[in-house]
Amino acid sequence: MAARFSTGFWMALALIAIGFLSGCASVKSTEQFYIPYTMKAYPPKPPDAFIPIIGKPPRDGYTTIGRLAFQSYNGWNFMRKSMIYNAQIHGADAVVLKDVSSNTQTAYFQVPPQFDYVPVTGTYCKNGKSYTYTNFVPVYQPGYVQPYTNTITAIDAEMIVLKK
Repeated sequence: MAARFSTGFWMALALIAIGFLSGCASVKSTEQFYIPYTMKAYPPKPPDAFIPIIGKPPRDGYTTIGRLAFQSYNGWNFMRKSMIYNAQIHGADAVVLKDVSSNTQTAYFQVPPQFDYVPVTGTYCKNGKSYTYTNFVPVYQPGYVQPYTNTITAIDAEMIVLKK
């Protein structure tokens, strides 16, 4: 016999999963992972300034002003935005992405067994009158274990200023 779950149960499970996977991190929260390499402060770039993310530093004419290294469950788009945000607020002209890696982990959550009560309606006659009644019948819902996966992305990047 297949187990039946109410719509409310599936909605609650979906909301829990969405909340668990989405997180509430902002790119501003990644400021704490920035390590300055120089005492000189550079003026911040405007929020719409183009900051290239490159794989190798230019051959010459740049200064490394800091490093941003951290990992997150929020995906590559969040990491990219974090690098650009940190480069802008620290006045970098470009980001050199030294290393990026990702690791997918599988974890499990358990839904315990429970009883649901299903209404069963019936009728009976007494003294020529018809009466309706409702009984609640317990239905056993077996528990189960459900796997879910999380991907952790890690970056190691340097912020550079080009010499003019």
